[in-house]
Amino acid sequence: GCVKLAKILSSISSLLPHCRHYQGLSLCCKSNMSRPPPDPVFVLRGSDGAVNCLKFRCGEADSPRLLFSGSGKIHPWNLQTKRSMGVLDGHMSQGILSLGLWDNTVLHSQGRDGTVALWDLHEGRMDVSDRIQVPAVGFCQVEMFKQGSNGLLAAAGVGKAEIAIIDLKIKKPVFSLQPTSEGSPPQGMVMAVKACSVSDSECLQLLAAYEDGSIAIWDIKQRQIVSHLQVHTEPILCMDYDQGQGKGVTGSADNRLAVWSVKDGQLVLKPAAELSNPGLSCVKIRDDHRIVVTGGWDHMIRVYGWKKLKSLAVLNYHTDTVQCVDFSNHANPEDRLLAAGSKDQRISLWSIYNQ
Repeated sequence: GCVKLAKILSSISSLLPHCRHYQGLSLCCKSNMSRPPPDPVFVLRGSDGAVNCLKFRCGEADSPRLLFSGSGKIHPWNLQTKRSMGVLDGHMSQGILSLGLWDNTVLHSQGRDGTVALWDLHEGRMDVSDRIQVPAVGFCQVEMFKQGSNGLLAAAGVGKAEIAIIDLKIKKPVFSLQPTSEGSPPQGMVMAVKACSVSDSECLQLLAAYEDGSIAIWDIKQRQIVSHLQVHTEPILCMDYDQGQGKGVTGSADNRLAVWSVKDGQLVLKPAAELSNPGLSCVKIRDDHRIVVTGGWDHMIRVYGWKKLKSLAVLNYHTDTVQCVDFSNHANPEDRLLAAGSKDQRISLWSIYNQ
């Protein structure tokens, strides 16, 4: 009986590779054997609230590699020890809206107290060296840039759709950019600003995103809009721009990751990525122009190829909205990290697509 059963099983197994259903099952199994998304390489815990903003500082050879996070206060994290080096409170614990670096030696923090604090990072110091009052406290993160030899700061103004331009030397607004009533001007609050320069030494234009879902290019010298484009049906919540490729990306409360380019000074809409869940809080293009990363209301971090906006990975760790992302600038590409901060008060560190 055992010999007979063995012969039957042998004949069945010889027929299976030619069976249409078996082949389909085999292909299905093979297609599901793709590599799963990675886990974080580390998670930083200990923030004093929801993590609103992040900024790496890894470019100084003689300084520790740092990640600054902003919640109620600023936490500088040592990337070697994976521990906080203390707490910086430059805004009376009222909350941090944005963090940035100026010449890699000055950290600027924007607080809900209506000021931008400048922190001296020379020789390991972390002291407030100066403070600038901004006209309004809203959702828009400030942008520092240079026009010739002048350092300027762009921030949301008091007026509707107004952008205030502040001179960093005198620490006062020198002019504002406000749409006129001609044509179909942007409507509502300014939600994001990004400097775009035609050369390395002089910034002549400013990208602005608005509450009505549109973006505009401002000529700073002429103080007028040179191009305006509707890209979303909901308020824009985040924006980044690739200077090298003349291409930008925006996320909003709708279900689209919108991509657009600047061609001959004009904004041109490109094919968008449709989202399964609406709502993006943050978007960041990596400096090597290979990938773009988003953080969403659905707690997910999504990775796309920047060239064709192909979905590459969905990183699932956080338990609340992912509010900010940043890429490190390690000299060795293999050491570079992606950091994501969330309302769940944690910061996840990832090593992705570094080869």
